[in-house]
Amino acid sequence: MPPKNTPLASRPSWLVAGLAALVLAFPATAIASDGGTTLALTGKAERQVANDHMTVLMTTEARAPEAATAAATVNRNMQAALERAGEQDGIDARTIGYSTRAIHDSDDRSRINAWLVQQNLELTGADFDRLTELVGALQQRDLNVSQIRFSLSPEARQEHREAMIEEAMEDLKEQARVIARSLGATHLRTLEVELPDDHYDRPQPMMAMRAMDESASQPSLEAGYSTLTLSVRGRLQALGAETLRVTPR
Repeated sequence: MPPKNTPLASRPSWLVAGLAALVLAFPATAIASDGGTTLALTGKAERQVANDHMTVLMTTEARAPEAATAAATVNRNMQAALERAGEQDGIDARTIGYSTRAIHDSDDRSRINAWLVQQNLELTGADFDRLTELVGALQQRDLNVSQIRFSLSPEARQEHREAMIEEAMEDLKEQARVIARSLGATHLRTLEVELPDDHYDRPQPMMAMRAMDESASQPSLEAGYSTLTLSVRGRLQALGAETLRVTPR
């Protein structure tokens, strides 16, 4: 029998080997920390939704030797346009971007030949037919279309939000199930879910192709679609997986 308090290194080899065999006899799960693996995942949902909002940017301008004369013409055109727009229910109108610019002589930059005054009118609404008809009428009153764009109203985005949250959560959970199965886990526990702000891809503005002549009453337009995208980020814990012993090379 070996003496007590003998250092392990100096004890018989059969005792050291026996201790090592005893450690290896225990299953791997017995020495795992908590038996769980944390998964950080993102679930996504995407939908194509028809645009229900139309915005038209129109411009009126005047050029004259005197700035006051050009300004008077622009003011008169804009006032008439606002009055006409005010007669239409469901159409919002506002003026933006008033500017006055000197037109210099090409040979003598110190000499001003004329003044150019411009002002923009923005029209928005959900009734495409009524808004398009108004645009056609205003084009006959010295206003030109600078830009037309379509978008989604807040109401349309909210209408799809709840269903898309469910779709994104199901996508996240399915990813977690696949990973959990590959790990040999038996259960999933949700630790945290974050819902970032959803967004949608705004379509590129459609520029006016040409000024309308007297025979044309209104432009021909196609509203198109916007892409709604929603994502959820989550942390889940995969439980019940057996630990895997990795043999060193």
